[in-house]
Amino acid sequence: MAEFPHLKLPFKVEGVIKINRRGFAPDERALAITNANKQNRQQHGASLGTSANTVVQKWEEVKSAKEKQGIKTPNEKDIPVFLKVDTSSFPIESLSNWGIELISEEQDGYIIGASQDGLKTFKENVEQFLKEEGRYKNTAAKIWEFVTDEGWRVSQLLKGEIGTIWSTTDEAATYTVELGVSCSITNTKAFPDINKFDSEAAYQQAVTEFKNHETKLLEERDQKQIIRESEIQYYLNIYSGELHDIWDIGTDAIYFKISIKGSGLKDIVQTYQYLFEVKLDSTYSIETEAINIDDNYQLTILAPHENSPKVCVIDSGIQENHRLISPAIDTASSRSYVDGDASTADLVKQSGHGTKVAGAILYPGSIPKVGDAEYQLVTRIQNARILDKDNRISITKFAPVLLEQIREDYSDTKIFNLSVADDAAYIGTHMPSLAASIDKLTHEHDILFIVAAGNLSESSSATSNPGIKEHFQAGTSYPDYLNIDSSKIASPGVSYFAITVGSIGMADFENDDYKALAGKDKVSPFSRVGLGMWGNIKPDVVEFGGDLAKNKASVELIKSEEFLPELVHSTMHGSNAVGKFSYGTSFSTPKVSYIASRLQAEHPNETAQMYRALIVQSARLPDHCFNNPTHDDIRHYGYGLPNIDRALNNYERRITFIQSGKVGPKKADIYHLKIPDELKGEGRNFRVLVEVTLSFTAKTRLTRKGSHSYLSNWLEWQSSKYNESFKSFRSRTIDYLEMDEHVIEAGQVEEGLDSIKWCLRENSAWANNRINRNNSTVQKSWAIIEPHQFADEFSIAVIGHVGWDKNLENQLPYSLCVSFEALDTEMNIYNILAEAQVEVEQDQLEIEF
Repeated sequence: MAEFPHLKLPFKVEGVIKINRRGFAPDERALAITNANKQNRQQHGASLGTSANTVVQKWEEVKSAKEKQGIKTPNEKDIPVFLKVDTSSFPIESLSNWGIELISEEQDGYIIGASQDGLKTFKENVEQFLKEEGRYKNTAAKIWEFVTDEGWRVSQLLKGEIGTIWSTTDEAATYTVELGVSCSITNTKAFPDINKFDSEAAYQQAVTEFKNHETKLLEERDQKQIIRESEIQYYLNIYSGELHDIWDIGTDAIYFKISIKGSGLKDIVQTYQYLFEVKLDSTYSIETEAINIDDNYQLTILAPHENSPKVCVIDSGIQENHRLISPAIDTASSRSYVDGDASTADLVKQSGHGTKVAGAILYPGSIPKVGDAEYQLVTRIQNARILDKDNRISITKFAPVLLEQIREDYSDTKIFNLSVADDAAYIGTHMPSLAASIDKLTHEHDILFIVAAGNLSESSSATSNPGIKEHFQAGTSYPDYLNIDSSKIASPGVSYFAITVGSIGMADFENDDYKALAGKDKVSPFSRVGLGMWGNIKPDVVEFGGDLAKNKASVELIKSEEFLPELVHSTMHGSNAVGKFSYGTSFSTPKVSYIASRLQAEHPNETAQMYRALIVQSARLPDHCFNNPTHDDIRHYGYGLPNIDRALNNYERRITFIQSGKVGPKKADIYHLKIPDELKGEGRNFRVLVEVTLSFTAKTRLTRKGSHSYLSNWLEWQSSKYNESFKSFRSRTIDYLEMDEHVIEAGQVEEGLDSIKWCLRENSAWANNRINRNNSTVQKSWAIIEPHQFADEFSIAVIGHVGWDKNLENQLPYSLCVSFEALDTEMNIYNILAEAQVEVEQDQLEIEF
């Protein structure tokens, strides 16, 4: 038991307020374009009509050409369309009123859709616009562009490397690809507004009818999926292709992994109306360096206790009989997911990969040597081998489906380490399937994935994915090349709910010829950086993963044991038991998994989201940027370096309060802490560091873009202001809940006087670092508060917001941490704050409708 354990956050108040209708926050630039279209009504309407006729004609020509080859087009009456709309005022789901099924939302207001009536309804609505009559007399002004060049399909649908090789696609060659296919059903029915009912019974009846409607839509969605599967199979049958697997996110999309001839792939890309994404089968990058150090590690190792927490290592296998790790291996659970190879051994030459990862969980610092005392292992390791000897997932396996199988096979495990990442940055509009599967599993099963941010290669011949040497040769130095898109986080590190781990340097190094690129506590030269998708904070945290030294006179890069981590090596291919010449985010990641396992041991009944929150709460930016982090500092370090002592424990000068709960949209849970006289008032010569972390998960969807379009609903936290009473904060929170959601998302909420100057704000315009913490699902910030700025209470609200899920009774699980740390003094803030919190019954805030 910790000497200074975390305490439960007291005084919860649950608030509910009436639901307001969502509106749109005006965008002045967009409004100007839309108004110009109205003013030029005849010209704009004629342009849309002409474009529609052109698209219909071109589609007829495509069908005719295929029919001459004896090939029929599935859904031949459905015409693919590509539109640009005013997303600030035009609800894209309303395209159904124009006879268009919304397939996906792309960048800059572009929409991929499919007209299901030959654009008949679209042209009728444009005619209303031209005549300035009817329901849609002005709406067409919000449709800015109707693209007639069918080349948009190649530019929009092809993601990653496949786009660079498309022009040289061999029609006779076989390609293994992932296809993203839309199968969403839009719910246009609003959740019942209780204000419109005379009795509770009538309201509950309306809620029941809404839920029955939801069930019916799910059934329609399942039927649509069956149809989509048959359509893809149709293409496979024509072109002698093979379906390897299907992954279903369960909301708006399904993914197919197929192998098909180039001719068939071209046909699918050019004609399949419900396609929104195509990418080549993923290739993964792992570090396999093998330079030894003296093998002097004969020590007595004690096995973990039987009830010790487990970490499932999803990797290249593990050398399970390695003397440094064998006592910790849960051999009964070891599995291979490699086709035709039941071995769970780590076959990666020369020194393994999964073995190093497992060793870094067991020995997150240094490895004890001869003469040291007995070493007690505290974590049990489970071995899920997914990579073959060539570092590839079997071609018949689809990574998202594979993760679902692993979760099922390890159903009693809460922590999963995935130190396998794509070998290139993820630069896409929609969440990639592997990252999305992690998010789905995390939300549905209360588990925690800890994943690597990915690495830049020392050298690479790929022009779209240059290595460190190539950056230097091009005249871009460290750390400037980390600002280039090709240096961004790799999949699945972009996952919204996983803890993504980057790397920092361990030590300074310089001699006559070489100098470490990073040095102590600076971002490693190979570590991929954020921000993540849609501006969320990635990596979440960093750990010591190593460095590289550069020749002062050339682009030569070297490694040295002086600044590289000590790792357990596989000895299967001649390596010694331990080495120090490997580096990478693969090996910074398991150090965080170790902290997670210790948290599970200390708090076995807490949620995985609480472990996530406590890890982030314990993290701190390096000293050189802690007080005033820039945008790049957050991109490089996320929330910083986690600390196991802060994650597990407190001390006299620090106290942490924790709480888990659930909250729905347009509702808030409010907590407040009594601030005793010893911590507030004028004339006191100390400061208090206050840190707050909120972690949550939600249902997700794939065919929209943006943080709050990906999530079914979303949460944020807000605090009381300087010297603000609990009563004032509660009233202000209720007022905030009544605000229009679009105004909130557009950042049009005023900051207000006396707001605490948190380092990371809920509006990117309120801080110099331009970070919006509300774009993330683990939201941490910190502030240094002086005693005269404290009121009698310090209050925090966890606030729910409306997303794409219209069922307002659905709640999101969250975990919240609040820490106070006394600076410039030896004050026992732990006892002072703990004793000030008097247990009382929870108040229930009743708001009349």
